[in-house]
Amino acid sequence: MRSAERRRAPLVVAVVVAALIVLPLGARALEPHLTRDTLWANALASLGGTMKPGDFGYVFLVAGDDVLAGRSPYMDAEEFEGPPQAPYAYPPVLAILITPLSALPETMNGTFLPGVLFSLLLLAAMVGGLRLLDVRDWRCYPVALLAPVTLEAIEYGAIGPFLVLLVALAWRYRDLPRAAGAATGGLVVLKLFLWPLVVWLAFTQRLRAAVTAALFVGALGLASWVVIAFRGFLEYPRLLRRLVDVEAEQSYSAFALLRALDVPELAARVFVLVGGVALLGLAWRAARDERRRRLDRDRVSFGLALAAALVLTPILWLHYLVLLFVPIALARPRLSWVWFVPLAMSVLEWRDWYRGWPRGELDSLLSVAIVSALVLVVSLWSRPAAATGELGGAARA
Repeated sequence: MRSAERRRAPLVVAVVVAALIVLPLGARALEPHLTRDTLWANALASLGGTMKPGDFGYVFLVAGDDVLAGRSPYMDAEEFEGPPQAPYAYPPVLAILITPLSALPETMNGTFLPGVLFSLLLLAAMVGGLRLLDVRDWRCYPVALLAPVTLEAIEYGAIGPFLVLLVALAWRYRDLPRAAGAATGGLVVLKLFLWPLVVWLAFTQRLRAAVTAALFVGALGLASWVVIAFRGFLEYPRLLRRLVDVEAEQSYSAFALLRALDVPELAARVFVLVGGVALLGLAWRAARDERRRRLDRDRVSFGLALAAALVLTPILWLHYLVLLFVPIALARPRLSWVWFVPLAMSVLEWRDWYRGWPRGELDSLLSVAIVSALVLVVSLWSRPAAATGELGGAARA
């Protein structure tokens, strides 16, 4: 079977390359026929190059320009007052990685070229992540790519699919300390809220990988600051605090949901902390549950650590939830009904409950929280498809 897979690999690569070439053209042709300002229309506009993706075009690309020009990519914390302002708030490594796209011509024949290339990279990262998670059923791929959380990542040019790819690498090579440490460390550098995955490595007695991840975070973070000559270094922590102050209650975070339920601010912070710690405790317990096979212990504890990260983060946007496809893929590598649960957010958009900025509106926050919780509960506490033979037969180990 492995030999057959190797023979098919060139064909798969050729199909993927052809699709990546055709997709922008198809998107450009379809986009004018859709209702404006919807996820579908905006994602197709980003992919086709007729619109600047918000995060990529107005934040990441500008930060890359600043790095190339020798300027600090960070704005003064006191100048940030919230939307429509969108400051670059990542460590310098992302701005440095974006510089090749910043160096390209911005438009070519009326097409926003860097945005098209970035959108294609996002799609490739999502496909690559699912493939690394051993998803062999082709039907799962269009379901994941057409989910609202994925479309929003394309619409805004957000890095969620890259996070899926790195999470998949960390899982796939979890028993190789250097590879797992580098992938997990890269995750934390790009999105600090994913630090529970470093803790997961320790919980599962992969101490060398956990140490490698911590060292990688420090080394990569420091190196990226060296590259930009520490411009904005002192201002960066203040900017992060200001960002949390302004955006935490406006996002889809657990904290924002509690505040929308009229929980006092201090109590909401305590509940979030207790919830996150409880999930990490469950991850520790699952990692040591001798009644399970090691693979199943790893899978459940990994998903719980990821859930803890999503609960603990003070700011959570909908495109972060593309990470929900990781526990889905690990539990059901063949198509089953749980793959379609994130698609329920399409109904939420129709009801006007799915929006970029919920601004504390309980309907939006609660509906997204229910969908997310359902995905996590079903993925983590159901038996793997290999044991149930669900929809298409047993999955390969």
